[in-house]
Amino acid sequence: MKKTLILQAPAKINIGLWVKHKRADGFHELASIMQTISLADTVTLKEIGEPGIHIFCDHPDVPLDSTNLVHRAATIFLEKFSIEPRLAINIDKKIPVAAGLAGGSTDAAAVFAGLARMYDKPITIPDLMAMAAHIGSDVPFVLHGGLALAEGRGEILKFYEPPRPPLAVVIAVPVGVKVSTRWAYENYVPGNNQVKEEAFSRILEFFRHRDLDSLRRVIFNDLESVTLHRHPEVEKIKQLLASTGEGVVLMSGSGPSVFGLFHDRKSAIRAVKALHGEPVNVFIEHIARKNLQ
Repeated sequence: MKKTLILQAPAKINIGLWVKHKRADGFHELASIMQTISLADTVTLKEIGEPGIHIFCDHPDVPLDSTNLVHRAATIFLEKFSIEPRLAINIDKKIPVAAGLAGGSTDAAAVFAGLARMYDKPITIPDLMAMAAHIGSDVPFVLHGGLALAEGRGEILKFYEPPRPPLAVVIAVPVGVKVSTRWAYENYVPGNNQVKEEAFSRILEFFRHRDLDSLRRVIFNDLESVTLHRHPEVEKIKQLLASTGEGVVLMSGSGPSVFGLFHDRKSAIRAVKALHGEPVNVFIEHIARKNLQ
């Protein structure tokens, strides 16, 4: 009997992103606090009779060929265990595409986790995460999920318990704006790392203790200096979402998504009202305690 497996692939936000310097290998040395949230794609894996890896998705901007990260993830896993590829992968897309929320990475992570379960292969979580690192820096993190400090180029992870009770999260994505992560990093100019190190060192503590007033004073995303310069509409969304004074608002990753952290859903809804009439897609979510898979 052919197997079918349905998985949730959660989005992530960067609660602080410090881009330190460019490394000899061409990547940037980073430090970031990363947190998965309840906004998620649904990834369905199904064994089929036809050879190959076949991708289906309801979003027109998602590639259906070997350039999709889920195809690369499936190929790596199946080749490692010498399994003939006879697989259909369906992606029900809820996470906005190219929005700084790790949508492609988390779908790939779901494929790694799902195939390990589907074929009942004896592989540890650390080994699966190491395999996932070949796809991209965010993939090991979203495979595990929750809250982590990410260093190196994003692959060195230390996990923590997220704040309790969960904070509400608003995700605001400007319509029609796409940002290339590569472009953002290529155009980033490093700043004063001594000042940033002091601020960054407090972010995790304040976040875990739900101290939004203190978090607001230290949180930063270095890539805002690039993306906000080219896309002033992202800056406008930040200002509007922060206008109630109740939340902590920041761009996620290379953008253009903006997120707001709030103590409860009522505060989040009040903040969202300020975005009425703007060309923006809005999601009201919450932080995820663990991977939704």
